Amino acid sequence: MAKATKRTKKFVKNKLDAALQQRRAAKKKTKYVRDKSKERRPSNDEEDNDEEDEEEDTAVGHEAKADQAGMSVDDFLRGGFQEGMGDEEDEEEELDNDDDLEEVEALDDEDEHAQDLAKLAETDPEFFKYLQENDKDLLKFGQGDDDIDMQEDEVEAEEDEERVLTMEMLQQWQRQLLRHRSPRALRRLLLAFRAAVHTGEKEESPQAYRIDDSAVFAKLVLTTLKYMPMVMEHHVPYKKGADGHFKVPTHTPKWHALYRPVRSYFLSVVQLLRTAAEPDMVYAALTESAKMVPYLHQDRRVTRDYVRALLEQWANGEDRIRLAAFSCVYVTTASAMDEDMIDFCLKSAYHTLIRHTRQTKPHTLEAIALMKNTACELFTLHPEASYQQAFGFIRQLAISLRNCLKLKSQEQFQAVLNWPYVHCLDFWSRVLAKTCHTDTEQGVPSHMRPLIYPLVQVALGVVRLVPMSRYYPLRLHVLQAMLRLMEATGVYIPLAPLVLEVWESPEFQRKAKGATLKPLDLETTFRAPAAYVRTRIYGDQLAEEFGYIMLEFLASQSAHISFPELVIPITVQMRRLLKGSPSVRLSETLRPLLDKIQQNATWVTQQRANVEFAPADQQQVDAFLQKAQSETKAPLQQALRLARKVREQKRRLLEKTAHVVDDDEA
Repeated sequence: MAKATKRTKKFVKNKLDAALQQRRAAKKKTKYVRDKSKERRPSNDEEDNDEEDEEEDTAVGHEAKADQAGMSVDDFLRGGFQEGMGDEEDEEEELDNDDDLEEVEALDDEDEHAQDLAKLAETDPEFFKYLQENDKDLLKFGQGDDDIDMQEDEVEAEEDEERVLTMEMLQQWQRQLLRHRSPRALRRLLLAFRAAVHTGEKEESPQAYRIDDSAVFAKLVLTTLKYMPMVMEHHVPYKKGADGHFKVPTHTPKWHALYRPVRSYFLSVVQLLRTAAEPDMVYAALTESAKMVPYLHQDRRVTRDYVRALLEQWANGEDRIRLAAFSCVYVTTASAMDEDMIDFCLKSAYHTLIRHTRQTKPHTLEAIALMKNTACELFTLHPEASYQQAFGFIRQLAISLRNCLKLKSQEQFQAVLNWPYVHCLDFWSRVLAKTCHTDTEQGVPSHMRPLIYPLVQVALGVVRLVPMSRYYPLRLHVLQAMLRLMEATGVYIPLAPLVLEVWESPEFQRKAKGATLKPLDLETTFRAPAAYVRTRIYGDQLAEEFGYIMLEFLASQSAHISFPELVIPITVQMRRLLKGSPSVRLSETLRPLLDKIQQNATWVTQQRANVEFAPADQQQVDAFLQKAQSETKAPLQQALRLARKVREQKRRLLEKTAHVVDDDEA
């Protein structure tokens, strides 16, 4: 006889007597009604009907007896008399923490195999004797675990007593999982895993196991994380489609039995990610749980919790943990099967990024840059969903800027002039640059390209929102984002006038004040302190930074066929500034830049001397541009490469002496 399950034991202990009494009472009522019906005198037709009814009742009775004869005790206890108590059992299932994993035992074949071997001794004693002599291991199938199974069964009978997990029990489960991929061992492992991750909670609910040893705890967590994907791939193998979606056979009995264990596994992993303090354990949980993502999308609520936990690690963990967490988020987003889940992943990643950009300091710059670059990858997975999300968020930036221009209140200005807003502009410039550049290489029109114009309009509005010299660092950050967008998409953005406005400001047209202040760290500053205004140190930094911005802008257009005509107004304005500005650093910046502009204009003129097409022939113009860019011999491009090396050396020296501006000081 098969071993009774835990649910059966509970029913026998708590509800079997009541069920039997209910059946006896129903039987008495039925007998009483039949006796009363026999007392009245039936007519001829009624007698015939009664005889037919009796025959039917007799037939039904024989069928019921035949069915019961072939039933085992477990099948009988699961029989029809439980149908009237479905509601009570449902409530019990919801309240019992262990029952959600009980269905796994339906996949075990150890007990059935033992029964077959027992019957074999009666039906074919000669073959059974042969097995005893030649294959004793087969006859001992499932008996290697007798000691631990008997201990666990004895403890299971005592429902209110917690079981203490030992290393021997854990090793036995490992052997069962390796040899037979035993779902019963998996169930026990998951129950212990759930108890482990909830250890130490103030309002800890009753658990099936108790872990008292730290070594057992670590071994249990690693065993669960390593063995769970192996068992699931054995029982419910999946396939990956060409569209990136995982195809899991969800209509099989094995999946229905393993659905709740999978859900319990992910809930425990989420709890582990939230509470684990050791980076190695968090990293193991991230890398191993990524293998279980194909089975995740069947439960939307668990998927949301899992993504939230991943994003927290992506924002706050070490570099390797950040990358591992993003890898899980990437796989989850790529394999999401419905639009709602894709939108949730994209929104959550964006909100997490912006929430962690409020404090922009030198020690957080690398983390913020890593989050920006990785989040851009998510928006390349689903072009249509990415377009909808980007459109909505860029529209929010535009609405905030419009309210600021209309109302001109302090709250509206604070909603725009802050680090999260600046990082939003920079992030969307990265997203558009990456998506449009990728589509250009593939020769496919980009879904995101129509969003370039509204983003540029918002960026230009922010640059001119407060034309004060204290906000020139803010202008510098926005111009850098627009330059990135220009280089990747080939869209022309008129940035030269914004640079010339800075050089025409009083910071360069009046004599600067002497000061002993340290140089500003412009990478972590968007508003300079009042003490730096009109000082020589501040003016020299602005001259150098905006000179580099102008060099980048001109170098991006240096191979264009119309470059000589494009730089005419720029060179005229720069020469005028050289004559009237008292700033020595500005003169040192503009003179070599003017020389390179003239050399580049001469080079383009020589390249187009033999051109035979008109300016209206856009295809030929683009071909000229591509050929000139492939040669990379433009004087401005060579000057830009040299300037980048010099700036990198200066940046290393500046990091040692730069002054970081606090929010209160600014």
